[in-house]
Amino acid sequence: MNEMSIKKSGNSVEELKELVKNFKAHAMTLSSAAGAGHVGGAMSSAEWLIASWFDKLDMNPDSNNRDRFFIGQGHITPGIAALLSMYGHYSREETASYRRYASPFQAHPDIGLKGWDMCSGSLGQALGVAVGCALAAKFRGEKHRIVTLNSDGELMEGSMWEAIMFAGSHKLDNLTTFFDFNRIQNYSRIDDTNELEPLADKLRAFNWEVLEIDGNDMEAVLEAYDKALEPDRGKPFAIVGHTKIGRGVSFMEDVVAFHSKAPARDLLAGGFEELGVEFPHEQMLKWHDEYTTRMGEELNAKDPKFSKDYSWNAGDDMAVESVWTGIGITEGFRSCMDADPNVIVCTDDSHKLIGLTDDDKDKYTKTNQYTDVGCAEQNMAVVSAGLAKEGFIPLTQGYTCFSMGRGYDHIRTSIAFPKFNVKYFPTEGLLGGDGAMHESLEGITLGYYLPNMRVQWPADVNEARRATKAAIHEVVGPIATLQERAPKPVITSEATPYKHGIANIIRFTGRKANFVDAFETTLSSNWKGESADVAIIACGSQVSEAMRAAVILKEEKGLETNIVNLHTIKPLDVDGMMKATAGVKVVIATSQDHEGALGNIVAGALLEGGLVNGQKFKKIGVPDEFGQTAKPYELVQHYGLTAEHLAEAAIGLL
Repeated sequence: MNEMSIKKSGNSVEELKELVKNFKAHAMTLSSAAGAGHVGGAMSSAEWLIASWFDKLDMNPDSNNRDRFFIGQGHITPGIAALLSMYGHYSREETASYRRYASPFQAHPDIGLKGWDMCSGSLGQALGVAVGCALAAKFRGEKHRIVTLNSDGELMEGSMWEAIMFAGSHKLDNLTTFFDFNRIQNYSRIDDTNELEPLADKLRAFNWEVLEIDGNDMEAVLEAYDKALEPDRGKPFAIVGHTKIGRGVSFMEDVVAFHSKAPARDLLAGGFEELGVEFPHEQMLKWHDEYTTRMGEELNAKDPKFSKDYSWNAGDDMAVESVWTGIGITEGFRSCMDADPNVIVCTDDSHKLIGLTDDDKDKYTKTNQYTDVGCAEQNMAVVSAGLAKEGFIPLTQGYTCFSMGRGYDHIRTSIAFPKFNVKYFPTEGLLGGDGAMHESLEGITLGYYLPNMRVQWPADVNEARRATKAAIHEVVGPIATLQERAPKPVITSEATPYKHGIANIIRFTGRKANFVDAFETTLSSNWKGESADVAIIACGSQVSEAMRAAVILKEEKGLETNIVNLHTIKPLDVDGMMKATAGVKVVIATSQDHEGALGNIVAGALLEGGLVNGQKFKKIGVPDEFGQTAKPYELVQHYGLTAEHLAEAAIGLL
């Protein structure tokens, strides 16, 4: 089907079915090209999306009385990109940049997209926004419709039921919601966490009119739509669409993994044959790869340049391995759980974010050391509080913006104030692939300014293992251990000293075969002090960048650097920082959070501790903006957080 030949309305049932096939093929191709993207849910909701945009609704952005359409599960972005392209807002080639640096098609949509009305991806918010729009239309006497697509997993978020209750109480009969009831969430089936049935009865109890259908049957969808659009009903209308993830492609259909897994490129042609559609996927894959290469070259060209290439593993020496820090956390989990039956995982459908496997899930369920509250971060906080009150040590995880951000008041009141022994292990920093809606850059401050909450951010997989054990068995009370998503350079070993609450001071001693051997690391409490020109205070993977910056500064300018690995941010090792900064000309604080997160904390402590007049201080982090989608290291480059940028900043200040 030619991308310019699609009618915006008046399509027959057969034409709509053909559009569904092309939509699925386009979405599959985008997900496959990027190697990521929640395509399964896009395919399960395809009939509703196509019926809405190409038959039942006026989605013309130039129309003052156009209908409003919202999606709660904004993670189905390969489908959103395909939909906007089919409607004419973007070409297929433009969508081929999906999930890559500087693409309009981030991992989760925002209002910068043409024809799109809201940011999405944090579950449980779109329906509330739609309720507000429906109420506004009622106030103004306007006749346009407000329509949403929501997932079943979203119904575990309390905010959904707040919106449902309000809509029913206010008789918002201009609101129609389709629940994509495919019974699969991120890493599990619905009935593994919170059973939603009888969903229709629950919705009726909140004064909604409800119709249950086969949501993948176009005729049934159109018939239900006609009933929903009947005027003056006096109730909001819910369609519970029983669907299947990956519908129409046998290797994807009803498979939990394909909630978020991308189909392999070599499987696309077979999938399209099953769908009964021809689609130019090879051309789109080519566009995607060319765009990715071009953007990578542009970023590399912007990096500060020195006399030689100092990038990771660029030469014959200073070799380094990159490993995901979550592996160290998981190993720490297993060790502590096997040793102590009171250590228990309480997750929000996100156990794989720190590397726990399905086998781990099965094993620890049998020992009563595993429970999953589903997509319900606020509930995770208070359930964990109850477990801690009864003597358990709950381990939680999830994206920081949800696990800590969404549940902040619950953590504040039910965990931090009573000092309950709950351990948070949230995913933080420049994640890259998941974009602004999932990319928290506030984790340090969320924890640091909360009374009784400790905060740590290990630098690599080995330190993560130690930090995890310290959090569980050394610290009594709440603590947040931040961790990053992508593999990061391993810059410590088993011989590297570590003590919770005490920073490490690191010095470059000269090139070695392995990067980690080229540095001397000392607990700040044992460090006797050495003269230096620059001090770089860092946490997380910025420690490795600071170490590489020390190499650049020494070999390019003959400058000595004290690196402070501030793996424990609260309590803050002020004495260690004062030692490391004594006598230096320049102090830099850097983290993969907003520049003021670690920077302002360090600056305040140093000023109070007696930062010498004439010393120059600089914060290096993400400016006052949200993150974006790209490869993780591309974002480190984009925001000027690489070793080259740190070295350039130090030289400039000197």
